[in-house]
Amino acid sequence: MILWLFFVGFDMVGGMETLLIGYGNPLRGDDGVGWRVIEEINHFQSSIVNGQWGGPLTPHSALRTPQLIAVHQLLPELAEPISEAELVIFVDASVEGEPGAVQVQAVTPRPQQPGAFSHHFDPAGLLAYAGEVYGRCPPAYLVTVTAVSLGYAEILSPTVAAALPEVLAEIQSLISQTLA
Repeated sequence: MILWLFFVGFDMVGGMETLLIGYGNPLRGDDGVGWRVIEEINHFQSSIVNGQWGGPLTPHSALRTPQLIAVHQLLPELAEPISEAELVIFVDASVEGEPGAVQVQAVTPRPQQPGAFSHHFDPAGLLAYAGEVYGRCPPAYLVTVTAVSLGYAEILSPTVAAALPEVLAEIQSLISQTLA
């Protein structure tokens, strides 16, 4: 399992504000869209830190602050950082809808179904687990992009790659609206 943690924007006084979790398999084409979104935001944050960002930047630019995690699947170990966040945004590929369609939905905690517990959770089950173990589960959203291809590939399809700006805009909007 590869786990990326970036602490840019980590609030040293009161814990992190936003936790962004991209998940899926980056070796299966569009299933890696969650990872790609994490990479894009990490690149944006790094360019700011290194003074290389030449674009417009406002003091409230929401993408400056999330803690970023990219994983293959949602694991119980994520419950602790989830419980410490003020907002959690999951990013994944979907197989429902028109190819390249971006969907945003609120996630409410829902306990895993009996017998369904293995080594991974869905976002609702992971939120419920965080609440059960750590006594807290923050508001959460799931942002998905409908995949075109889930075959063996390390790149996104052109259709899903073209949806990335919309995904980033949706994430920025969620952060701005929720934490305002």
